[in-house]
Amino acid sequence: MKKSLLTLSLSLAALPLLAPAAVCAADDLPPPRALVQDAPDDLPPPRTTPHKPAATPAAVPTDAAAVMSAAPDPADDLPAPGSKKASARGFQPTLKYGTDDLLLEGGALPDATEANSYSTLRAKAYVLWQPSRDWEFRAGARVDGAMQKGGVSDFTDLSADYTDTYVRYRSGDTRLTLGAQTIIWGRVDEVPLADRVSRTDLTRFVLDDLPNRRRAELAARWEQTLGEYKLDAVWLPVFNAAKLPDASSVWSPINLTTGEIIGIAPSPAVAALVHAAAISEDEHGSGGGGVRLTRTGEPFDFGVTLARTRQSQPYYLIGGTPMAPTLTGIHPYSNFAGADMEVVSGSITWRMELGYTDSVPVTLPTGATTMVPSLDWVGGIEFFPGGKDTRINLQLAAQALQTDASILQLTEYYGANGEIKTTFGQGRWAAGLRFFAGFNVQNVYLNPEISYVAWEPITIYAGYHYFNGEDRTLAGFQQDYSMAALGLRGQF
Repeated sequence: MKKSLLTLSLSLAALPLLAPAAVCAADDLPPPRALVQDAPDDLPPPRTTPHKPAATPAAVPTDAAAVMSAAPDPADDLPAPGSKKASARGFQPTLKYGTDDLLLEGGALPDATEANSYSTLRAKAYVLWQPSRDWEFRAGARVDGAMQKGGVSDFTDLSADYTDTYVRYRSGDTRLTLGAQTIIWGRVDEVPLADRVSRTDLTRFVLDDLPNRRRAELAARWEQTLGEYKLDAVWLPVFNAAKLPDASSVWSPINLTTGEIIGIAPSPAVAALVHAAAISEDEHGSGGGGVRLTRTGEPFDFGVTLARTRQSQPYYLIGGTPMAPTLTGIHPYSNFAGADMEVVSGSITWRMELGYTDSVPVTLPTGATTMVPSLDWVGGIEFFPGGKDTRINLQLAAQALQTDASILQLTEYYGANGEIKTTFGQGRWAAGLRFFAGFNVQNVYLNPEISYVAWEPITIYAGYHYFNGEDRTLAGFQQDYSMAALGLRGQF
């Protein structure tokens, strides 16, 4: 069989299903930004880039990437080498441990034929040791469980994995980190175009926020502060493909029941291929690397990113023979150049990113594969009407594949995504709405949620994930899997 490449366009949320390489996990919407108080490090913590907070009395937004950690790195509250604060009191070796994240959730799937319930367990723990001001050692582990019941695709899965596990050296304005790290570059929420060195976690599709849709991967990182500038260079010596759900899961990018592949319009030919093919993953080699330069200061913050990496989301290559076809998830290299900026005007924060990717694989109607450039843009606004109790974050996104050829993917996408969150009942309750929607195609995701937060650090919540969309869109692929959820989450 002639080989061709079917793109697994997992453009989650605001950039759904256009350029497979632009799988910018917009799948989920972020927590409120929180300013790092009295940050003791001279350099921002791992997974962060400097951001200027909006001038609001009680809401303290930070940079997009600073919010991109599901749990604050305990290393971040350690004093900077040589800081006056540390020198004044003398250094004491530090040992810390705790739970980064705990999630217990049960979900009901009223419209699915594959199952009528989906349950999740997620627990992350860490231990951190700082024997001196210059050295730091961290080890982390996680346990993930999933259970799908009540239909034709039941399964139970329990697995273990590492989280951030590294050795770090700091000296003055320099920080070097080697080991498993979670690094999310970018400035805007949910669809940071500069997010080119992270590993995606697709086990729960778009149900989680961005930090929980990322996994740690082996990396060498050099961070250097130069006055108002920061240089951040990352090398990925070993490539790690995205963490995928069980093949029978309703969140799998390939639906074995219907024979559909996300991002590709369903057809009898595609269904026959999926049902007959042996599915595998090819993740040999290194992951590439990138460099990011940011500046914080008046009149605005800005950043520039250059990267040559292999995106962790798979693209399925058709191979084998007509009688024994194969689908192999591959991860081609692409070059990326991007720029971003942020400006605060009064109590409003404006953010923007622009990105260019030179090689995005797309599939022609003949089944042949070609590589085309992609141009992407995201602009966002964040503000706090009425003070600290309500946060509104809205973003517009656009993606255009630079080709005149007829392809199986969407060539253009224009849409919006955002989050509205508020508290009430003297701060004991919180309500929120996360969403994305397409302008030029129907592609709607809504996630209303209400939670009881008075039992800190434990939160009890109830929510609903609603999907509805056209073929080739994210919400269209998942429109039979809207889910009501009840759960508990915490961090301690």
